Amino acid sequence: MNILRTALINASLERAISRERLAKYLAETGDNLDAALGLYERNTRLSEALYSPLQSLEICFRNIIHLQMSQTYGPDWLTNGVPPLARATENSIQDACADFNNPTPGDLVAELKFSFWVSLLGRGYDATLWRRALYRGFLIGGGKKRSDVHSRFNAIRRFRNRVAHHEPIFVSATQMHQEIIEAIGWMCADTQAWAAHHSRFDTI
Repeated sequence: MNILRTALINASLERAISRERLAKYLAETGDNLDAALGLYERNTRLSEALYSPLQSLEICFRNIIHLQMSQTYGPDWLTNGVPPLARATENSIQDACADFNNPTPGDLVAELKFSFWVSLLGRGYDATLWRRALYRGFLIGGGKKRSDVHSRFNAIRRFRNRVAHHEPIFVSATQMHQEIIEAIGWMCADTQAWAAHHSRFDTI
């Protein structure tokens, strides 16, 4: 790998990135700036490699939830007022609707944030959405408890946000990659195999 770093470039990068943003990398490398920048570059490559598995998981996740909700509450469940949704959940849907003149269910599925879909697995929906509909989306391998599914996807949501906001993820990246691929398998074994095949994480 061609490393474009000299003492002068390192000093420039330290200013551009900031000591504050480099603090965790410096702590990991004994305050060695060159090594810290090397770790920062490695973190960037790992974050890039995680894009594909995270994309596969998020799209599969929201679509599997939409499928189960549609089968129970109708394809327009997001706007028909039938499923019992919390006020904050309803507000998220209204905000998404505001971006369209006449949104289709597919428009809203794509527009709603990952956090919205994770929230549907929360404890408050255990006796309603989960038991009536959502459990069917996670039956592979004998089925999963709602609390376990919510915990996993909420952890992935937090990790995804760290990747998106350019945070250090090098410590937990390998475990999280494994958990992302495993969670896809809870929903669809074929999508899991496809996502694992196309992931460049292990190579990176």
